[in-house]
Parts: sequence; structure tokens; C-alpha cells
Amino acid sequence: MDISRSVRSLAVVASAAVLCAVTPVSAAVADDTGAVITIDGISSDAGGDGTVSAGQTITGTTDVTFTVQADPGDEPTEAVVSITGSGEYQGTGTVKQTFTLNPGYCLPSCTLHATLDTAATQQFGGAANGVEAPLVNDGANTVHIEVDSPRPRTVTADTAVTVDNGRPTVTLPDLPGEDAWTTYKPVGLTADDALSLRATATGDKGVSRVRYFSSSRAWPAPVDLTAPEDGSTWTTTLDTSAVPAGLYAGDLFVVAYDKDGRAGSPVRALTLVDHGFTVTPKLGTVIRPDKTPVSVQYAYPPALNKAFPYNFNYAYPVSTTVSVDGKAQATTPVDAYTYEGNTAGFIADVGPLPYGTHTLTFDTVDNRAAHGRVDLPVRVVSEVAPTWTDGFQDFPVAGSSWKLAATTSAADGVSRAEHWTLDVDGTAVATGSYPTQPAGTWKATTTGVHDVTLTIVSQYGDTTMRSLPLRVVAATTTQLTGPATSTYGGKATFTATVAQTGAGPAAGAKVAFQYKRAGTTTWKTQATVTADSTGKASYTATAKYNGAWRAVTAARNLTWTSSTSKTLTSHVKAVLKISKPAVKAVHGRPVSYTALSSPYVKGTALRFQARQKNGTWVTLTSATLATGGSATAKITFSHTGTWTLRVYRPGTTDLTDTYSSSWTVKVG
Repeated sequence: MDISRSVRSLAVVASAAVLCAVTPVSAAVADDTGAVITIDGISSDAGGDGTVSAGQTITGTTDVTFTVQADPGDEPTEAVVSITGSGEYQGTGTVKQTFTLNPGYCLPSCTLHATLDTAATQQFGGAANGVEAPLVNDGANTVHIEVDSPRPRTVTADTAVTVDNGRPTVTLPDLPGEDAWTTYKPVGLTADDALSLRATATGDKGVSRVRYFSSSRAWPAPVDLTAPEDGSTWTTTLDTSAVPAGLYAGDLFVVAYDKDGRAGSPVRALTLVDHGFTVTPKLGTVIRPDKTPVSVQYAYPPALNKAFPYNFNYAYPVSTTVSVDGKAQATTPVDAYTYEGNTAGFIADVGPLPYGTHTLTFDTVDNRAAHGRVDLPVRVVSEVAPTWTDGFQDFPVAGSSWKLAATTSAADGVSRAEHWTLDVDGTAVATGSYPTQPAGTWKATTTGVHDVTLTIVSQYGDTTMRSLPLRVVAATTTQLTGPATSTYGGKATFTATVAQTGAGPAAGAKVAFQYKRAGTTTWKTQATVTADSTGKASYTATAKYNGAWRAVTAARNLTWTSSTSKTLTSHVKAVLKISKPAVKAVHGRPVSYTALSSPYVKGTALRFQARQKNGTWVTLTSATLATGGSATAKITFSHTGTWTLRVYRPGTTDLTDTYSSSWTVKVG
């Protein structure tokens, strides 16, 4: 390496020992913009007069001459000249030469000369693959000059060149374009159990072979593609069944060799290994025949199950076919919410199925044509439905024991109630197993609505639950009070008291006062009265005949039951009195007495009686009641003294025995 500057010529130590001619240069720069780099000439094995032109072709050894101008404020310490691979192919490197500049060497300027080997190679992809790849790719490149000063300050200069060392080139027509990375679409080749590879190779010195190789131990040994019979497309098929699933983005390559055995730049072969995925339908093995939505979930190996959005670059299902006994039943297509980036799965609708045993097949294909499949055996059964035979025909009364019973049946003719539980408000009343039919007795303790639930489990484990509300109403008691005996034509008041069992008065209850005349069998309602807030209802009747009374409380819907009081016997006595009786009489002489009585009944005989010393009454005479309501009798007293008399009207079916008030007579 030679350096020429305007003050003196000195040898400078550099990273590459290359001798260059010393050339005078102009005065130092006076401003503070940093060092100034001027590219003076570029020449190579390709020839040329050293003139610098944009995109000029260089080959093999390339000479670069450049001048650095500086002042003491930004005196350079190092200069680097390099050509770096374009980055189009992974694994390319850099050829460069570094100059160490001692103080004062570039004041005011110096001219440097670098020699770069554009045909240099390096071991690539591991020694076992034996690939000596060029550091610099053929094609568009840049000569880059970088000068550093201690300020620190870095000044650069670039010029475009075209490297042409005649290396063979290879392209993979099945790789997607550059926009695949930015649009998050799947990138690379596809392999399931086999990878089909195509490569197009060309070279100035022909192509002797095309090799596929990997720096990953997971892949098979390097393999040479089969040469085309005509054209430039080489092909091969690799067994990838033992390769772990994943996206191999930086360790798979294809390289072409020319007739001289020189390798071109390796092409990165982005390859997705997709051995498929597991499919898990969320459906029980025992189902009903109705249209059934099935949740289907899928799972890729961890290497392919990436978070959004990178999962779009890998693999995802695009459709699922659901078959029943080998016959396609439904197909679910892909959509952005169902598959792409969504590992939660999707919904597939299975239509109505016939009863019996079937096989549901879920076959899912992804965007790489890999399949995930699962066969799910199912038995289609009907529910075991109950029919209530007892317990809901009426309302149970609080405090009573209530029987609940049902029979069971199934539409498929096979399912049966293998086990059953009968509960009320969540508390089991009875349990049983086949062949016992559901039945139980429940103690209805509280009023209100209760939930009766029958849970049936079939022999296939299918569960049916049926619930019905059951209202418990209160019982009522009705008590009737009233006069045991009344006088004909008088008023008799009867009072009914109605209470709910354990719940206080039955305010507002409708109470029917019913009467049955003596000698008859028919009860007739005389009046219906509403009970007051204390549960009392009263009715006043005009006394006419002997008979019986009762009070009947009507049931109130959903509240209480009806009740009937005990029978109250009511007697009616006739009106009977003596009209102005004589209180004095003469022994042996008859005295007339007139009795008045109602009601008039033809043939009624009134008996005039006297009380004996022993307290008994003896009839002295009788008189028949006239239509006017009077009966007159003559009494002759047998001895002197004081007599006590009364009139007695014998009882009939309609009227009870009636006695007048007694009076005394002094007989002289």
C-alpha cells in the first residue's frame, strides 16, 4: 500500500499489504465539514482505464484509488474500503481492506490504493455440505469507502458497480414474492411427508449440478437435484416425514455449480413443514337427533402455532367436511374470523341424525393441503320423557302427604329410565332404578309454589330433566254458631268463623249458609256472605221450621281449599200463650181457658196440663186449634187448693214441643 501526501511520503501499516503509486494532491480543506473523499479510479480483471462510472462492471481482483482531504480539526484515523453482498441471498459476506492512518499522514491530503478480491469465497452452511460460496454476489453491488476521525466523525463515499465473476445462478420458482412478508401470507415451500423441489439454474460456464442442503441437523443429508432433459429446471423429492414441523427460514438452501466446479450464491429456500394438526370436536358420544352445532377445535405443533399476526405466515385450516357414516353432511368454508389467526376453532352444523350408532368424521384441510381428521363414534338417542300420572290433578293442601308418580317412554324404543331422581325444591323425595317407575310421596308443609323436578338418566348416560310448578294451598276450617231453639216467626242469627290452617283468618272468604228442613234431604243455600277481616260471616233468618244449618266456605283459587262446618240442629217452637187466664175458681165448677198459638196447623190439639206434687205434668183436657189460632177448653178442678197450669203443644216434624208460661189458680 502506498500513500501520497503533499508534505512527505511515508509507509503506512494497513490490514492488506498492497503497494500503490504516490501521487501529489491539493491543499488541505479549511472548513469544518470533515474529511472529503474523492474516488479517483476503479479497475479490475475485466479491464478498463480506471475511469469511475456508475454501475461499471468489475471482475476478480479490483483496484480502487481514492483521495482523502482533511484539516487538523478532523484528521482521519482509519479508512475502510469494502464491497458487501447485496443481501439477496443469505450467507453472502464482505470483501474489504482497512487502512490505519497515523497522525499527520493525511494532512493536508493523501491518496490511498486498495485491492479487493471480488471472487473470494467462504465455507458456507457447515463443513459437511462442502459449499464454498462467494462472499460477493454477482450483480448490482456498491463500493463503499468509510473514513473515521477522532471527533468522532465518519465520512463515507459510495459508487455503484456490477460484479460479474460468471458464477452460476439459481432461482426457486415456487417461492412467493417479496410482498408475501408484508401481507402476512404463507411464505416458502411446503412439505408434509415429502417436499417437491424445483430450481432453475443458469451460468456462463454451464451448470454441472444443483444441490439442496441444510445447516440444520433435523434435515436429511445434502441431495443433488435431477438435471433436466431440456430447459433449465432441476427437480427432486425429499422425504420429510421425520423432519419436525415448523417454518425453516434460515437454514435451507439451493446452490448451483458450473462446469469448473464453482458454486454460485446459495438461494435461501424458505420451507414450511406441515404434518397436519389434531382436530378435536366438542361433542358427546351420546347425542339427540336434533340439528347439532359442533364446536371443532384444532391444534398445530408448537412450532406452527404462532401468535397473531405471524401465524398467517404459517398454516391454518380452510375448510372442514363433516361426514356421517362416510357420507358428507356439511362443509364449513374458511373465513377470516373462523380460521386465519384464530386457534379457537369453528362451528360445524350437523343436521338431524337418525337414531342408532353412527360415525361422525371431521376432515379439515389447511391452506397447505395438510389434513387433520378424527372419527367420532356417536349414538343418537331420544330423550326419556316422563308422563305424570299422579300429583298434578289438583292442588295439595298444606300439611298433607302428596303422591307424585310418572311413567317414562322414549321415541327410539330403546332408551329407558335407568336411574331417576324425584325432588321438590332441590330436595330428593325418591330415587329409583329400572324397572321401577318414578314415584314418591311428599309432605306438603308450606303454602306457595314448589318446583317438582324429575331427572332421568338413560342407560347411555343421556340426562333428561323435567320440572313443573306445584302450588300448595292452605286448608280451611269453618265453625258455625247459632241458636239451638228459636220461636216461630222470630229472628235467628248464625255466625260462621273461617280460618286458614296455620295462616290466620280467611278474610274475604265466600261463605254459603245452607239450610235443610227437617224431614227432607236437600240442602239449600239461603245466602252467601263474605267473611270480614277476622274471618267471620253472619246471616239472620226468620225461624219457621225445625231443620239443620251448615256453613260452606268456597275454595279460593291458588289460595285455600273449601271446608264445611259441622251441622247445627235448629229447633223452632210455636208461639203459645194463654189469654187472660182466670186465677180463681170454685171447686166443682168449670172454668174456660183460651190458648192462642201459631202457626195454625189443622188438627193441632193443645193440651191443658196441671203440675203434680212430684213435679210431673198431667193433661187435664185438650182443645183443637181453630183457624183463628185459638183453642178453648173448660177445666173443672177436683179439689180446692192452689193449682199450677200450662198449655202444651206437642211437637211435630216442623215444630218442636212448645209450652206456654205457667200460671196459678186458687180453687175454693
